[in-house]
Amino acid sequence: LGPGGASAEAVVSTQSTGSGKKDTGMYYCHAFKCSNKDICMRVLNTMATTFNKGFKKGSISDGTLEFEFDLSMEMLEGDGTGNLVPVAQEKDVFKIREGRQNHMIVTVRQSNSSTLILERCCGLFLGPMDSDNPENFSLLDMPIEMEMGTVATGPIYVIKGVWDPSSQPCPWLTDEYKGHAKGVSIAVDVVASGVLDPIRFTHKTNFKIFPANERFFLSSRYLSQQSFTVKLRPNTEDKHRRFGVESVTPKVMTSSPSRLRSLFSGIGFSDDYSDDYSHTESEDEEPLISGTAEVIEAASEEQLKTWNNLLDGWTDYCTRPTELVKLARKGIPNSLRAQVWLRLGGLTKVQVEENYKFLYAESMHNDCPHEQVILWDLNRTFPGNEFFQEGKDGQRRLYHVCKSYAGSDPEVGYCQGLSFIVAVLLLHLPEEETFALFSVIMKEYGFRDMFKKGFQMLQLKFYILERIIQDNIPELWEHFQDHELNTHMYASQWFLTLFSAKFPLGLVYRIVDMFLTEGPDTLFKIAVSLLKLSKSDLLSQDFEGMLKFFRVSLPKKFMNKKQGQRLLSTASSVKIKQGKVAIWEAEFHKLQDEKRSLEDPIRRLEHELKQSIETNHRLEQENDMLVQHLTQNQVNMRHQLDELEKRNLELKRDLSKMTTAYEEVKECNAALSNEILKTKNLYHSSLLEGDDERARHKLTIQEYHTMCRSLEEQHEKEKQELNQEVIEIKAKLGGKDIDISSEQRLRQLEMELAKTKLCLVEANCKAQEYEHRNSNLHEKLKTQENAGMINQLKAKLNR
Repeated sequence: LGPGGASAEAVVSTQSTGSGKKDTGMYYCHAFKCSNKDICMRVLNTMATTFNKGFKKGSISDGTLEFEFDLSMEMLEGDGTGNLVPVAQEKDVFKIREGRQNHMIVTVRQSNSSTLILERCCGLFLGPMDSDNPENFSLLDMPIEMEMGTVATGPIYVIKGVWDPSSQPCPWLTDEYKGHAKGVSIAVDVVASGVLDPIRFTHKTNFKIFPANERFFLSSRYLSQQSFTVKLRPNTEDKHRRFGVESVTPKVMTSSPSRLRSLFSGIGFSDDYSDDYSHTESEDEEPLISGTAEVIEAASEEQLKTWNNLLDGWTDYCTRPTELVKLARKGIPNSLRAQVWLRLGGLTKVQVEENYKFLYAESMHNDCPHEQVILWDLNRTFPGNEFFQEGKDGQRRLYHVCKSYAGSDPEVGYCQGLSFIVAVLLLHLPEEETFALFSVIMKEYGFRDMFKKGFQMLQLKFYILERIIQDNIPELWEHFQDHELNTHMYASQWFLTLFSAKFPLGLVYRIVDMFLTEGPDTLFKIAVSLLKLSKSDLLSQDFEGMLKFFRVSLPKKFMNKKQGQRLLSTASSVKIKQGKVAIWEAEFHKLQDEKRSLEDPIRRLEHELKQSIETNHRLEQENDMLVQHLTQNQVNMRHQLDELEKRNLELKRDLSKMTTAYEEVKECNAALSNEILKTKNLYHSSLLEGDDERARHKLTIQEYHTMCRSLEEQHEKEKQELNQEVIEIKAKLGGKDIDISSEQRLRQLEMELAKTKLCLVEANCKAQEYEHRNSNLHEKLKTQENAGMINQLKAKLNR
């Protein structure tokens, strides 16, 4: 079946018996084999159409067919951390941030009993609301994904496309949309089975453009929803496409908001921000798909600040802050959840690197006897979460962590249910940290004891839960006893998966917060709270009804955020008295002993022998693994020892070279010390000589000063005597000319005085010159001392 083969419609043929009575045809079905998933789905859809008692033509008698479809749309955008969050809304207006990718999700569901199979989506378009011109519509980049699901009322289709305004600009999206709500049209073209023309659904909504850094307060989310009536006319030109599209008419919706949500229930869409949503079993009897309803709620700035302050002060992971339990009950911010979970597990990055990284890598690459079971469970784990879809990276990581833990804990290995807990951790942590935290949950929190051979610990927990119900909800306990509803019939999946298999992911994260913070008693607190809040529903049900309620209605009841918070608040108020728990444990063990005593001794011994053989076989396997690990470790240690010995020899050679160099430097240092001592002595002797010479010069200068003063005094005295003689001679001569010899004598004396002053000046100059030379000699000796030491050290070191 495929290209060139029979068409999907030809695989299924019908032939009437000719009786003419309604719904009494004989049907012939051709068996087929097909490796193409899409074609196979088309064939199955065609079969479903054929055996759905044909098309119901309604009230139209001219050969046309009429179908009704409900279409809803929501938009998601990236939050900068790799997660998708709903685009902020204000009633029916989407608040678009500039420059961000927008993921459009259009859901199409047939609302009447007639069935028209949609094969594929051939285009998702965006255009202005007031224009029907196809040229004004922009086609979103391919590929456009269309997935089909099935609920109780028929098939449902989810169409996904990505609109990136930076790479897919829309000319009509002008500045008028910035800060103002303007209408837009989102058109979806789908190809229906047996219909010649594509069917176009045009959905009207409103956009308002905001800057990229705009921040919005959390608000309620509204389903942007519209209904359409599709009329098909007969087509005789194509025997395979027997109908053409006559009209696609939108209808005005009169349904209430809760009805709108119920139309799209069962496919993973939940309005966790709504408080009025009440899902009833009559609207959808299918169970909630595992891994759905993951709504990331943004934390307030005050909440983030409080948690950051707590983390900054939480340095000792062994001691938890006193306010931690109170804060965790209000919910850990999703952006900090990974960091807080690791700290609650007492794990640091160093511990993960040293204690778990090698064990994770070694266990992942070893053979694992549980490998096939793990592979079978991959597609069963969170099928409603895109991260764990077949072929996605989530399944690969889930396989690695489950296989690694099974290899590191041979006694437990792998059991169904463990993959759900691993998947919850993988949605927040990388592989190695997930493996480390999961190992802590299994060992430190006692979770692995429930998975040991015989599941004795799990049976004990069931017994304790039953006794807690008997004490706290006696009416419900009696109702269970009257209808013989045992605890394991509803609580086994709760305990083995930590409530993660069926409940909404948003609630599961909060339960894991509480479990890591408050310990294993959380299992009993959540279980008792679920039963308390569902007491009235359960008391009105019989055995089958209660089982169906636990499987279908109970998980959907807590898709509502308000109900989830009520559950956690109730669980926080439940008190588990450890004294009573100890008494119940003793009762359980006593009952087990009495049960074993009533068994046939031979059968009991055979059972014990079988358990011993299994234990012995397991221990032998563990011993073989330990021997293998020991051998491998010995080989690795021998290799490391050889490397260390080689490194030791290299270090010894380096040490010898350094020792030789050190001795040379030491000798050089001694020689330099001697030279420095000689230089210092020379300096001191030169300094003393300079001081002596300076003293002599000073003494000479003082003598010159004394001589000059005596000469000046003598000169002055002789001058006065000469002046007196001149006066006396003038008096004797009576005014005649004076003898010139006296004046010449005076000039000679003045000349001698001038020469004496000149000698004094020269003596002062020589004294200053001696002082300058002495200072230069001092600086030169000091410079030579330092330069000589440095140069000799460099020369020695270079050698």
